[in-house]
Amino acid sequence: HIQKTVKGSTDTKALAALLQPRCEKLADISEQVDFFDFIPEYGIELFTHKKMKTDPVNSLDSLKASLELLSNLPEWSQTAIHDELMALAEKKEVKNGIIMYPLRVALSGKAFTPGGAVEIATLLGRDESLRRVEAAIGKLNV
Repeated sequence: HIQKTVKGSTDTKALAALLQPRCEKLADISEQVDFFDFIPEYGIELFTHKKMKTDPVNSLDSLKASLELLSNLPEWSQTAIHDELMALAEKKEVKNGIIMYPLRVALSGKAFTPGGAVEIATLLGRDESLRRVEAAIGKLNV
């Protein structure tokens, strides 16, 4: 069912592992993964999350730092992405959510997704991830 829903070259086994605990029936899959093929239209208000303590201003700062980090990442793997983003949060002296939540929104156009920013970036690949982060920065940079 995932292969019918996601048309790109996404690793369907990795995606299935993310979806399994989040879907009760097959019909749940398409709404969980629709952003892999195209990012839905979303407004900058999505970057505001009370619990994560994010808003459009600190999200813009986080995304710019994440873009630079991800652009220069020598290896595109889940471990490398995770470790470098955690180091970025530590360097900026912020909680992980300040980095990860805006990145998840930028990559998916959604507040809730199967998996987090690291898993989504890994599945989307470097080029598509960077393109989506750049688009989100453009959206916030108005």
